[in-house]
Amino acid sequence: MSITPLLLTLLVAIVTAIPAVAQESKKVPSDSIELAARGCFKGRVFTATEPPEDERTRKGPDITGRHFRVNAPREVMDLVKRYDGQYVELVGIVRKASLDDQGMGMKVGGARVVIGAPGGDPTRPNTSASTPSMASMDVSVVRLLTDKCPLQ
Repeated sequence: MSITPLLLTLLVAIVTAIPAVAQESKKVPSDSIELAARGCFKGRVFTATEPPEDERTRKGPDITGRHFRVNAPREVMDLVKRYDGQYVELVGIVRKASLDDQGMGMKVGGARVVIGAPGGDPTRPNTSASTPSMASMDVSVVRLLTDKCPLQ
């Protein structure tokens, strides 16, 4: 079997293009993790729902019930606005430190329970420094599943 010059040129073009395609995907920093999740948007906030029972594999840790502020390129943010209040599937990157349950109190049934008051000066108004901030997710892909969100 002989390889024609045209076929050889085509094969060389394909082989040299493979690394370029692999580099287009966004690299995940070492302090972050890539997640694939299902849930609903309310404005720029994504709330994760339970994965379907028939889904055996999952990308990333269980984030059921967690809320994330969404950051994305303009094209993806247009989809976020369009799918507001609808059930979606997305892929995004979250810092590992944002997924840790470090903070005051303990999590019971999806709610944080704190017994007692935190130490501080009672004459000063409460500051938001002790309030945990919402985790941020850099979203790369959004796909509509259904028009109705199961959380509502």
